[in-house]
Amino acid sequence: MEQENKISFWKKIKISIFGLEEYQKLAVQKVGSSIGYLAKLMLIFVFLISLVITWNFGKVVNQVSSYIENEIAEIHFAEDTLMIKSKDENAGAIIVEDTELLNGKIIIDTGDLNEEQVTKYEEAVKGYSNGVIILKDKMIFKTGITAMSTTIPYQDISQRYHIVKLDKQDIMNMISGTMIWTVYIAFFITMAIYLFIIYFSTVLVDALLYSVLGYITGIFSRLRLKYSATYNIAVHSLTLPIILNLVYMIVNQLTGYTIQYFDIMYMAITCIYIITSILMIKSDMIKQQMELSKIISEQEKIKQELARQEQEKKEEEEREKVRKEDEKKRQEEKKEKEEKRKARDENHPQPEANIREG
Repeated sequence: MEQENKISFWKKIKISIFGLEEYQKLAVQKVGSSIGYLAKLMLIFVFLISLVITWNFGKVVNQVSSYIENEIAEIHFAEDTLMIKSKDENAGAIIVEDTELLNGKIIIDTGDLNEEQVTKYEEAVKGYSNGVIILKDKMIFKTGITAMSTTIPYQDISQRYHIVKLDKQDIMNMISGTMIWTVYIAFFITMAIYLFIIYFSTVLVDALLYSVLGYITGIFSRLRLKYSATYNIAVHSLTLPIILNLVYMIVNQLTGYTIQYFDIMYMAITCIYIITSILMIKSDMIKQQMELSKIISEQEKIKQELARQEQEKKEEEEREKVRKEDEKKRQEEKKEKEEKRKARDENHPQPEANIREG
């Protein structure tokens, strides 16, 4: 495979979504680089989701403020124990349902309850995206973000925020005064940290599971890939599903709109990206091998042509050498004949003619 090249975060997002044919560049990245990419992506994800949740929280606070003012007679918190009384003295548990803003249910019962009654309340909020159960000594809540119930004892709250005593007026001052912005900021930070831990750990595990699919796909396609390469492919294949999940969760939080089989779509898109990218890498490697074979073939032809030319040159030089030797031999023979002729003439001079005077 190619050597690792440094690719910017935004370039990785572009390749991850639109550049399946370039996944080979992502596959050769270091695993640490891919995990860092995933962490940055989840930071953006969590930041936007936390903003939307905080926005909804602000709306809820306004509704709560109005509800407390009009419906609640007394609120008293001391020694880690909460007591809330409705203005309707005959009312038992206070139940508030909101299908438009929260798509949730709030149950308030600060009486002495047994475990069976608490379990009954937990079952009552399961059918809602969001649910809050306010009890005497603790608060239980669930959200559509986590889909799990979380229990917070009031003792933890009082110790963390040094709350000794609260009454209705104190709470009204807190949620309607300038201090509310401090509450919003604290809520945003807490939610962001909580969601980042949950979602980052979840997508890391998802990447591990999908990388196994990638490794198996590589085996069946007869493509030898390192496990680290398939893990990198799995990480980047999650990009589009994560972005779609972000959009879906924002729409869900703002409008309450739900997609019944979104989780299946999330899985299907990831699997399609992994399988397709590996098959394209296989195809690309086959093309590279064919091009390499063609280059080797051309090099062999060039080598043979050079050898032929070299042989012809040697044969020409050999012929030229023979020709020169023959020419030299003829010159020597001619010279030898000339010398013999001269020697013969010197040894046998011609008789002089008798000249008579008349």
